[in-house]
Parts: sequence; structure tokens; C-alpha cells
Amino acid sequence: MKKILSGIVFAVLCLSLTACGGKTAEFSPAQDAAELREAEGAFTTALTQIDQATACALYGIDEATVTASAVYASPSSAEELAIFTLDSDEAAQAAQTALGYRVEDRLEELEDYMPEEMDKLKDAVIEKRGSSVLLVIASDYGPVSEFLEG
Repeated sequence: MKKILSGIVFAVLCLSLTACGGKTAEFSPAQDAAELREAEGAFTTALTQIDQATACALYGIDEATVTASAVYASPSSAEELAIFTLDSDEAAQAAQTALGYRVEDRLEELEDYMPEEMDKLKDAVIEKRGSSVLLVIASDYGPVSEFLEG
């Protein structure tokens, strides 16, 4: 009986410690995009929503694997926010790679055209959680870090 009780206490302690380590659940595209867009100072330019089909073509993500998305970009800066939920871990890994290529492409595109945007791109955040991925290219990454740790 003591072993069972000890095991239960140990499991509860492990779970409570995990909960303190920041967000680990998958991203929720609509909810998390709204929270990040409202984070004061993260974005300095207006972000325009991009529909899922266009976003998948833009990022090189297979739309057939996307179950939900929220994508926003600025027409006047490098700032972007993209969150995708995919139908498998493998699809999420492929999307994460595609988002990395997007940042590399933008670095090359804007190097001469908009050099003041390079720091935003160099600090881009790409994170995968389960079968979801996030890309943030922001003006201030403080609020983004708070969101990710929150």
C-alpha cells in the first residue's frame, strides 16, 4: 500500500513540476495568434491576415496536412506571425523545416531592400509543439518570450 501511495505522490509531484516549466501544450492557432497580436510592443506594424491556402503556398506547407491555421504578415516590414496545427508529428516537422526556409529566404530577399529589418529576421522564433508549429518575426521578442514561457 505504501508503494502505491508513494507512486501516486511521485506522479503528482512530477506533473506539478512539469506545469511550472512553461507552456508545453500544442499551439491553438486562433487563440494564440490573438494573444500574440495583442502583446504590447511585439509588432510595430499592422499585420494583415492571410488565408490558409495562400499561407501554405507562401510557406511551402502541404495544405492537405493542415487542420487549422492563423497567419498574419505585414506588407511594410518583415514582421510575421504564423501558427499551424497539422495532422501528424511528421507533417509538423516538415512544416517546421519549411518555416526555417521561409526565414532564410526573407533574409536574402530583404538584405539589400530593407536592411533595417534584418535584426527581426535573425531573431525569428520557430517552435514546434506536438503537431503544431509557430513562426514569429517581431519587432520586440520580449512579449513573445513571455508568451512562450507563460
